[in-house]
Amino acid sequence: LLVPGKIHPWFRELIVHFITSMAAFAFARTRDLLTHDIIQKCESVKESNATTRKKKRWCEVLEQNIERIYPNRKLILVGSSTTSFAIEGCDVDLTIIRTDSPPFYGFESGLQILSRIRDALIARTSINTELISSAVVPILKLKDRHEGLEGDISVDIQNSIFNTYLQKCYGRMDPRVTPLVVTVKHWAQESGITGAHYHKLSGFAVVLLVIYYLQRGCSPPVLHSLQDLNPIHFTTTATASITAEKLMSDSLPAVVTSYNSANTATLGELLVGFFNFYCNFDWHQVLSVRLAGPRRVPIDKKWTRPYIRIEDPFDQKNVTRAVYEFSGFCDIKQAFNTAKTRLAYGQCRLHEIF
Repeated sequence: LLVPGKIHPWFRELIVHFITSMAAFAFARTRDLLTHDIIQKCESVKESNATTRKKKRWCEVLEQNIERIYPNRKLILVGSSTTSFAIEGCDVDLTIIRTDSPPFYGFESGLQILSRIRDALIARTSINTELISSAVVPILKLKDRHEGLEGDISVDIQNSIFNTYLQKCYGRMDPRVTPLVVTVKHWAQESGITGAHYHKLSGFAVVLLVIYYLQRGCSPPVLHSLQDLNPIHFTTTATASITAEKLMSDSLPAVVTSYNSANTATLGELLVGFFNFYCNFDWHQVLSVRLAGPRRVPIDKKWTRPYIRIEDPFDQKNVTRAVYEFSGFCDIKQAFNTAKTRLAYGQCRLHEIF
């Protein structure tokens, strides 16, 4: 019975339960809206299938010209266009490898090889070329006004083939990976925290940040380390040409196709968690996707000097060694903090962080 001036305990419990249920409903609806926003954003900014097909055809045309001077060579499309993480308008990354033997080009250096390729392309195509010889790794920059494509060719950068295949497999392990990676990459670009030449994050580094979070920052993990689940398949002991064949044939190992994560978080919840994770992250440690956890910082200035340390899954070098200016590091941290705050105190919609 209700006593005048007093609230019966069962009625109080009913009110608390109602308020809690409504709050949970509002929270879930907010996350559902954010998930919808992420899917829409991914569809609007990711590279279209038509563009990817155009890049592959362009690669084939370039390869035909290269084969005239370098038979038994293969031009491999690497990077985001092959991983499903590409944003529309990104450049074409290519590397040339031998398919008939281990990497060996006689007495020719990579620079000499690129010089010969440049001459062949100038003679037979309308592609504008520029040889960048001053870079640590020489590249031949290409610009095809007719096709509306730009890119670069490197020589025998096998690590890029291994990493492209690894990223592609991570993207296929769970349907939430690609939209989350594409959205975060686009956010990072819009926030002005990308560009290794500006001492900020490369696109590859951003991808590794997302994968590491899905391994380490979620409970249970969305992803596990592929190099731990199947070390034989994801190793540099396999030749780059074999890995390139898998890359081009869309071949995926069973550990990827049969993977099923126990984590049921929505994309909205994962994005909020991503910013929370890195806002509270200890940047003194090394992020290792290979280990799905941190590793000790090597005693080397390429590791101790930069403010962010992300391990390359294969050559185990520091992917973010260019982030050695404190101002750039502060810009990166501030971008994470701003995104976290806007999602927490706003309407929790994606447009608030762009």
